[in-house]
Amino acid sequence: MKKLLESLLEQDIFKPPTEEELEKRFIERGKQNPDGSYDFDCSLYDVSSVIKDGKFKIKFGKVKGDFDCSNNKLTSLEGAPKYVGGNFYCSHNQLTSLEEAPERVEGGFYCSNNKLTSLEGAPEYVGGSF
Repeated sequence: MKKLLESLLEQDIFKPPTEEELEKRFIERGKQNPDGSYDFDCSLYDVSSVIKDGKFKIKFGKVKGDFDCSNNKLTSLEGAPKYVGGNFYCSHNQLTSLEEAPERVEGGFYCSNNKLTSLEGAPEYVGGSF
């Protein structure tokens, strides 16, 4: 048993993944488009691994389910999905503008508790609550 534990410790299996590893795992769940954006056939409830310094590190295309980027100190929606098949959550950030918000959200669009000065840049279509 002791040798097994020592072997496991040598392999660093208990070491938490790096930021780069988390980002790679996240991106692997999507499909890259010719323009460099990523589409996802699922809901995304934790996108923190692809956010740095208040901005997305990747560009999203379409997300078929919900997209939740709340509570991430975002200062911009640049790189946010252009289409969301479910709800879009960007509440509790530091957004001053909705520029670069999705163009179409089939569900609700939730942007409370930000520093918004206008709703300019809001989605063209929201199928649920705004």
